[in-house]
Amino acid sequence: MQEKQFVTIGGKRFHYTWLRDNCLNSQNRHPDSLEKLNDICDRPSHPQPKFIEERDGNLIVDWNENPPLRSVFPISWLLAHTCDPQPQSPIGENVILWDKAWLEANPIEWPDVRKSDFKMWMKQLLSLGFIILRNIPLEELDTFISSFGPVRNTEYGGIMTQKVGKDLAATSHGIPPHNDLTFWYGHRTTQFIHCAKNEAAGGQTFTIDGFRVAKDFRENHPDYFQILAETPIQFWRVQHEHQYFFRPVASIIEVDKAGNVTAIRFSHKNCVPQLPFDQLERFYEAYTAFSRYLNNLDYQYRFRLTAGDCLLIQNFRALHGRTDYDASVGARDFRVAYMEWDYFLARYFYQRELEATYFAINGN
Repeated sequence: MQEKQFVTIGGKRFHYTWLRDNCLNSQNRHPDSLEKLNDICDRPSHPQPKFIEERDGNLIVDWNENPPLRSVFPISWLLAHTCDPQPQSPIGENVILWDKAWLEANPIEWPDVRKSDFKMWMKQLLSLGFIILRNIPLEELDTFISSFGPVRNTEYGGIMTQKVGKDLAATSHGIPPHNDLTFWYGHRTTQFIHCAKNEAAGGQTFTIDGFRVAKDFRENHPDYFQILAETPIQFWRVQHEHQYFFRPVASIIEVDKAGNVTAIRFSHKNCVPQLPFDQLERFYEAYTAFSRYLNNLDYQYRFRLTAGDCLLIQNFRALHGRTDYDASVGARDFRVAYMEWDYFLARYFYQRELEATYFAINGN
C-alpha cells in the first residue's frame, strides 16, 4: 500500500515533500538570509514523518531520517503559504480593475507620507496601479525615493526635471496615454512624477488602468486582443546626444501561460511596427482600436498635481498622460524618476510577512 504523502491542516493539504523542503529551523535555513543550507539531493526523495501532530498552534514533524530531524511550523505560517488548491497571489486578492466611474463612486483620500504607514499606501499602489502621495517637499524628494532602493539611471541621469531632453515631455503640448520606457526591454518600473510647482494654466495629469482596458478590450474584441498579445513589434527611441538608438522588440499586451495580462507596453510616439506586409493591415486595425479605448475619457482619471504631490505609477500596468498647459501664466516645475518595480515589491513583502518566518527559524 502506498504511504500517505500529505497532511491536512486547517482544511488545506500540505505535501510531506514540500514540508521537508521548507523546514523552518536553523539547521536547514540561514538565520539571517533564510536561504536553504542543504541540497535537495541530501534527503529522501519521498520523505515520511515518524511522528506528526498539532500542538499549541504548531505542526510538529519528526522525520524518519538519520540523524533525527524535527520541523516545527506555526500553523498560521502554513496557512499563509498554502498551495491548496493553488498558490495564493503574492500580492493578495485586492487588485481592483478600475475606470473613471469606479473612482468617482469610491473616492480615495490620498495619503500624507508624514502621517501614513508604508504598508497601507503600498496596498493602494498594488490595488490600483497608481497612488498620489502628499506633502513631499522638493528638498526631500531624493531622500524619499532613495529610501526604497537605487534610482534607475537613464541617459538623462537619475531624478530628472521634465524640461530635460528633446522630446514631447519637454514641451507644453499634451501627451496622450502611454507607458514610459517602452523603448527599454526592462520597463517594469515604479515611476515617480513629483510636482515642485504648478502655477501654469492647464496641464492636468491623468492615469488609466491598462489592465482594466485590456480586460474590456479582450471581451469585446478577442481577435484584436490576440493580435496585440502575440505580435512582437519594435519600440524606437533615438538619442543623438549620447548616440543611442534603442529598438527593443515586444508585444503591446503581455500575458502569462494562463492567459492573464501581466504588462502593457504602449507608446504611440515610440511604436514603429516592422512586420511582414500581410500582417500590417490587421495589426493596425487592432492597434487603432486599442488606442481608441485608451483615449476614451471613461477610462481616464484626471487630476491636478500641486506642490508636494508625488504620483507613483506601476509603469507596466497604469498608463499616464497630460493635457496642454500654458507656462506664460505661471511656472511649472516637475521631476521624474524610475526604480525597478522589484525593489518596491520586495520592500512590501519584507515588511508584510517576514517577521513570522524569522521567528519560526530563530525561535526553534
